[in-house]
Amino acid sequence: MREARGGTLIVGGGFAGASVARKLGARGATIVSPHNFVLYTPLLPEAASGTLEPRHVVVPLRMMCPAAELVLGSVTDLDVERRMATVDSHVGPIELRCENGVVAVGAEPRVVPIPGLREHAVGFNSLADAIYLRNHVLGELEAAEAEATDEGIERHLTFVFVGGGYAGVEALAELSDLVHDACRHYPRLRSRPRRWVLVEAAPAILAQISEPLGRYAHHELASRGVEILTSTRLSRVEADGVELSDGTWIPTHTVVWTAGVRPSCAIAG
Repeated sequence: MREARGGTLIVGGGFAGASVARKLGARGATIVSPHNFVLYTPLLPEAASGTLEPRHVVVPLRMMCPAAELVLGSVTDLDVERRMATVDSHVGPIELRCENGVVAVGAEPRVVPIPGLREHAVGFNSLADAIYLRNHVLGELEAAEAEATDEGIERHLTFVFVGGGYAGVEALAELSDLVHDACRHYPRLRSRPRRWVLVEAAPAILAQISEPLGRYAHHELASRGVEILTSTRLSRVEADGVELSDGTWIPTHTVVWTAGVRPSCAIAG
């Protein structure tokens, strides 16, 4: 059994957990997190497009919280009465005792029961997601360049983003710029149209901001050729396309799910 440094255990090494550890200063704390860095989530679209290198959207936890102890792993059980936490760490199970506890495990993607969503859509909530999405999009350009049929090329050059909030709008905009710039290196694709589709269940995109700003963003995206489908939902996702709630079928190999988050279920016990 180990004692948490300074008597404080912080579960989660994101903004909230790291901020608490910094506020405690020299008193110290023990942070339990599966990652040794803090991710600046608003910059994920730039990491996906390559505008920023992935290392520029993270801050090492040990640098940000020098007085804190970091345990890499996940808390599998919290016993409030005994003030004990069981951690599944990289070196095996660890029991940590504390006087004070802070649970700051953040959020995770909100996934609804749409057929094929988990199997065929790409999430956009972590640095790994951003890197994977960039590689996937560039892979679709390679596939389109090698494709023999017009139908196949169109499918590879169609990109569907589900969720018209900050994440969906910014990711679509950044990746469309990436594809626009990259296509000059693909002779067969230079004159080919690329199709970008933004699907939003609400009547308007960017509901988090004022209506005039949301309309402006809508106009800017539409002027760039983005198809914005509001009051529309996904019905099903397959390996070669998606079906929308109005019955429309969109052939594509790229479906990006950015339709909100929910509180994390990281603690099993």
